[in-house]
Amino acid sequence: MKKGVSVILAAAILLTVVFCAVPAAAAQTIAEEVAQYSYKITPLLQPFNQYFFVKTDNPDPDSFQFIDQTTVYGTEGSISFCDYAFADIHYDNPETLRVNGGYIFRSDNMVDGGEMMLQAGDKEYDYYYSRIWENTGKTFTLPRLEGIADYLVETYAAGDSFFDKMDAVQDGFSSISLYSGSYLRGTLERTNDYWMAAAVGHIDQGLHIFSPYKRKDSKTLFATVIYPFLYDSFGFPLMMIKVSEKLDSTSTYQWNENYHYLVDFTCDGVTKSYGGTGRGKGQGIDEENIEYITFGENGTSFTLDSARDRLQRYAKLSVEDDIPRDDELTWKQMADTVGEGAWVRVAGSASFVDGKRDTSKPVYTYLYSKGSGTEFFAETFELGNCVYWGGDLGYTKDIWADGRYVDKWKKFVPGETFENHPTSDILFTEITVPQIEYEHRYEYSYKIGKFERKTIVKSITEKPQCARFNYDSDTQRWIIDNDFVASGCADYKKTAELVKQGLVAQQYLDKMTLTKEQVAAMHVDKNTNVLPPSGYVFDGTLPCGTPFHNLAGDVNSDGTVDVSDATVIQLYIAELLGESTFIQEAADVNGDGIIAIDDATHLQQYVAELIPAL
Repeated sequence: MKKGVSVILAAAILLTVVFCAVPAAAAQTIAEEVAQYSYKITPLLQPFNQYFFVKTDNPDPDSFQFIDQTTVYGTEGSISFCDYAFADIHYDNPETLRVNGGYIFRSDNMVDGGEMMLQAGDKEYDYYYSRIWENTGKTFTLPRLEGIADYLVETYAAGDSFFDKMDAVQDGFSSISLYSGSYLRGTLERTNDYWMAAAVGHIDQGLHIFSPYKRKDSKTLFATVIYPFLYDSFGFPLMMIKVSEKLDSTSTYQWNENYHYLVDFTCDGVTKSYGGTGRGKGQGIDEENIEYITFGENGTSFTLDSARDRLQRYAKLSVEDDIPRDDELTWKQMADTVGEGAWVRVAGSASFVDGKRDTSKPVYTYLYSKGSGTEFFAETFELGNCVYWGGDLGYTKDIWADGRYVDKWKKFVPGETFENHPTSDILFTEITVPQIEYEHRYEYSYKIGKFERKTIVKSITEKPQCARFNYDSDTQRWIIDNDFVASGCADYKKTAELVKQGLVAQQYLDKMTLTKEQVAAMHVDKNTNVLPPSGYVFDGTLPCGTPFHNLAGDVNSDGTVDVSDATVIQLYIAELLGESTFIQEAADVNGDGIIAIDDATHLQQYVAELIPAL
């Protein structure tokens, strides 16, 4: 019995050994096959460790890669096939992306040059969906290569102190950085019914306008990816963080609270801010504008200057604006619509869902017109999209507006209390503010023998208006914003001078400030749990500027509450009605946070006068 067991065991062991040996033999065969081809690997833009041209007679670019086993950037760096078809390259074989007798390869930015090992890859993936690679024994030597941060430090970091070097790198980095590159623009298609405004973006930005268009079949240019210094307002400060870590590992940093493109660095007890963005944006170009790139011995020669010059030529091209503008949303249209002030419903997301702009998460914010209503400082991007920086359309952030809190992202947040935000600014939709019109006159004084400037108060008017009061930490009071003082009238500082001169009474200055006691008595958070009752729609669900009315139960927004509203709720629950065709906030009539059949029943009871209120 024992002998039988031993025989079976031996057989099992033998089978196991044979079974385990099969993959090893197969992998060796793959390595031998890959090694039989010739390879020549060339960095395309020295000294950067990003893109390479591999000239080879191997017909399968996905069967091999190169490994840097002694890199300073980690345990191992790799250079592998770039399987993207760039618009500015004529490929010999569009399927394998073979071009000029080889292929474009890209590193993982962990390569520093020197000896590179050729590896062969198994076509199958393991349990973790990773390729199995095996050394072929073939090695290749590359010149010294480096990453972006190392290049910046070596090239620009002059000076003695940490901040001297950071200053020098910042200047050098800014001089060579572009914001973005160009691309081959694809076919224009309309994906949404309406233009929309959105409360998205960075903390220091205003609102955004997004068009209902997008492009399909757009393609990247190799001219764009080969240039290593394309940095937007987020990437630029991130690179400065990497630079700081190389200059002094004891330095610390934190993102600036007020500006998204700045980082505050501290070293030896001193703190300074660094960051910014590349200068110069690319654009979508047409096929006839492309300068095609070639590779190999007589191929395109890449230097930093030539790569940047090519992108700048693309950026200067005059490309026809093909965006239809007949129903375009403009900042002036929004300013004219809201007038002295109004709540608006805007999109809370700029992402695409099922190929369309996401309009499922609208938010409320408060806007007002100011000044002449003609100046709007905005930055335009592709497809008619733009970001608003400032001007005659006033927007709210970190402020109490009409009894509700609007956060620093410009969104109304229900449930907030004044205790939580005791120093936020305050905007009143109606408050009496004195408008003190004055002028300076020059009169000749015989007593002193020259002209004297005298201030004359021409008129004082008081009427209810929309006005914003900004918190002043020095006086711990709220002072009226100059934007709400009419042209030719005295602001708070000038009014204080007029009071001191005895030209106006103290009571007018008092009306231009608010004390903590006064603010507490005003209950600036009184509407914190109440949706704005009315306003205008700019969230992409209806024509821009359509009025909305958040009357509880008025689900179809027709201004009345009747049985048709209950029917709309039932259709919505049965998924027979799109979300954008009714006011979801008004549908939750029982206030439990869920739209369900109970709400339809509750509303029917109200219409039948079986309950007194919703």
